[in-house]
Amino acid sequence: MSVPAAPQPPASLEADEIPDDVSMTTSVDEESELESDGEESDLDSSLGVEVQPSTMSLRSSILRYREENGRTYHAYKDGAYLFPNDDLELDRLDLQHNLCLLTLGDKLHLSPLSKDRPPQRVLDVGTGTGIWAIDFADENPGSTIIGVDLSPVQPSYVPPNVYFQIDDIEDEPWTFSQKFDFIYSRMNTGGIRDFPKLFRQSFTNLNPGGWFECADGAQAMSDDGTLTKESALYQWNQFLFQGTGERGTPFGGATHYKRQLREAGFVNVKEVIFKWPTNRWAKHPRHKELGSWNHENVMMGLEGLSVGLFTRILGWSRESVDVFLAEVRKDLSNTAIHAYWPVHVVYGQKPS
Repeated sequence: MSVPAAPQPPASLEADEIPDDVSMTTSVDEESELESDGEESDLDSSLGVEVQPSTMSLRSSILRYREENGRTYHAYKDGAYLFPNDDLELDRLDLQHNLCLLTLGDKLHLSPLSKDRPPQRVLDVGTGTGIWAIDFADENPGSTIIGVDLSPVQPSYVPPNVYFQIDDIEDEPWTFSQKFDFIYSRMNTGGIRDFPKLFRQSFTNLNPGGWFECADGAQAMSDDGTLTKESALYQWNQFLFQGTGERGTPFGGATHYKRQLREAGFVNVKEVIFKWPTNRWAKHPRHKELGSWNHENVMMGLEGLSVGLFTRILGWSRESVDVFLAEVRKDLSNTAIHAYWPVHVVYGQKPS
């Protein structure tokens, strides 16, 4: 069974602390090279608005979730998204939101939105639990935020300027009544089939001068060779890329986002690359904290992401998946393996 070749690691960075105006100073900001703290152990996991007629008519069927391997999955456009939508996954999404805030220095985005004229209309692509949309609404009471997702898992009590819509963002053309000033997409790799199309749709549906931002992870790697091809974590990563590629929603496209945004017509395109260590192996306190949060994030999501993909697409038995994931968890907790996930945050502006 062939697997994709490992990518080259991103260049070393010199931006452990994120300045207030991080994105307007350079075209690419990079974090400092990860350095091990020298300690090795096996860690335990520790830590007005648009409602389409089709959306309303599908409400009852949308709520009948599909059950598989003890997890529940969205019913609308069944199979379009890999992750389950049960309480365990919703808790993970909220934890991942906090990880993203920590990564960006307690910012919800890097796009240089005007504080004097905040965006009037904002679209959150793949809103999940809606936590980003709700936080953005709290910070920007004059903005209207629409969160779109395949699963109706968002809370009922939200700020008055937040609305949620159950729909497939890849359907075209988009049917929103008005264009947006800011469109945001975070951690949707593996769920979007055609990111260049998403970028083109976003460009079309932005007002002149509006911003689009996309954040996603790339393939796990190490700078010192401790993530070997024989490790279960490396193999899991390869199977993940193989399986998502076969189903038409490949992981790993984040390395191309910067070029693809420019090809879609965006200007002032910037890219910032961060690093999420697999655990607390890193020496720098900031990377160590990111590693703690990411370790919990991946441990919580490992089964939900893997089981459906490995059994449906790769043809594994559930028992084989469970045995393999036990080895992956050992690698995730092994501080002698200095692995991390590059996280690419890319944003651009529609010309005025």
